[in-house]
Amino acid sequence: MYIVTLLDGLGMAGLENSNSSPTAPSASAQQGWGSSLGFVSAAAGSAIGLGNLWGLTYRVALGGGMAFLGLYLVAVVVLGFPLLLAELVLGRHTRRSPVLATVAVGGPAWRPLGWLFPLSSALILGYYAVITGWVGQALLAVLQGCLPADQASAHAFFLQLSGGQAEAIAYVLALALTAAVVATGVQQGIERLSRWSMPILLALLMGLLLWSATLAEAPARYEEVLLHWRWADWWNPHILRQAFSQAFFSLGLGSGAMAAYASHLGRRDPLPRQAAVITALDTAVGLLAVLIIVPLMSSGAGAGHQGGTGAVGTLFVAIPLGFASLGSAGPPLLAAFFFLASIAAVTSAVSLLEVPVAVLMDRLGWERAATTWITVAVVALLGLPALLSTDLLMASHDVFGGVVLMGSGLLLSLLMGWVAPQHVMEDLSSLPPPLLRGLLLTLRWVAPLLLGGVLALSCIQILEPKISLWL
Repeated sequence: MYIVTLLDGLGMAGLENSNSSPTAPSASAQQGWGSSLGFVSAAAGSAIGLGNLWGLTYRVALGGGMAFLGLYLVAVVVLGFPLLLAELVLGRHTRRSPVLATVAVGGPAWRPLGWLFPLSSALILGYYAVITGWVGQALLAVLQGCLPADQASAHAFFLQLSGGQAEAIAYVLALALTAAVVATGVQQGIERLSRWSMPILLALLMGLLLWSATLAEAPARYEEVLLHWRWADWWNPHILRQAFSQAFFSLGLGSGAMAAYASHLGRRDPLPRQAAVITALDTAVGLLAVLIIVPLMSSGAGAGHQGGTGAVGTLFVAIPLGFASLGSAGPPLLAAFFFLASIAAVTSAVSLLEVPVAVLMDRLGWERAATTWITVAVVALLGLPALLSTDLLMASHDVFGGVVLMGSGLLLSLLMGWVAPQHVMEDLSSLPPPLLRGLLLTLRWVAPLLLGGVLALSCIQILEPKISLWL
């Protein structure tokens, strides 16, 4: 809010209403996608990230198994898909960056939501780039033959990634690579990256799955982690919060990335079909990652949870240990996995950077390349706390990757369900009337009620340990 007030004081308020005709795209949205497939590949690449390969597996292993997966799938179907459609409608209907889009459909009162999109995207990218740098370092280390053989060496492997000069260099390189893609443009940069990376990602996933499922331990591990659950788990507040948070972070909802990408779409693009494909691809990749990684994790799956590494330990401690147990096959397979993770990390990082870049292009009138490099420099500063402390990184993930995204999703559902339902009905007129009515019902009532409850629960669970310490 203070930033918005400052910008208004600099004479930048009111620009949202200029060129408000939906047929006249703003500066950031003038370049369109080369094809519908290009958009779907880019949007799916945005959604498919480390949240699928790291977050989902970690939470399945430590948070209820099949109960967590069931709640996650419910969150994806009941909230994820409808809100994804709403965000796509917001971007395509206005053909503007997120700040201009929210004001165009809701008026100046919705400007704070518009600014929440680029601010949250920049803050998420700040810590996400740290993990992306770790993935790149891990890939290089494995290619050089550095594969941990036991618990102690696995923790040392992670500590080597998450500290020292190499970590800072990897962080800068991750942001520089992301900026280089965004600065090149929508078609030549973002779409081209997605067109070659997505087939490679899916092919690697399928190859790793076919191999992982044949391991002797696979049936027992699937049964232990996925098939054993208790009815009480379905009502566990912690599991419930984690499932909804995972669904939002995995699909990239609430960050404005989907709205920014959709602003480049044409009127004839079939939004419902595209949203269904994006949701299906993202969910399928997450489930495939679970099926690949679960057989590799020791029955304590908490291997990555011990020793102070927390959730990131699953990716950089438990998984390397699992591959190391495979003998000579371990190093090449682990290298393939970290290469897969690198692709997923970069495509998601690109979408996060695109949001503030699009906003600043429209607000300040700068050209894309200069805007991108200035923005990424600011993001690098915002990510310094996460770079210096793993605890701060995980706290940032809980707040910005969980609470803030769900808060944005709540406001988005109110905007598109109550303030601008006519835009939803106009852009999705091809939907059968019962489905369209169900979508509006979800945006108006189901999403706000569920998200409001999960948000309150999230705040309580995040603040409770701190309050206990103070008391």
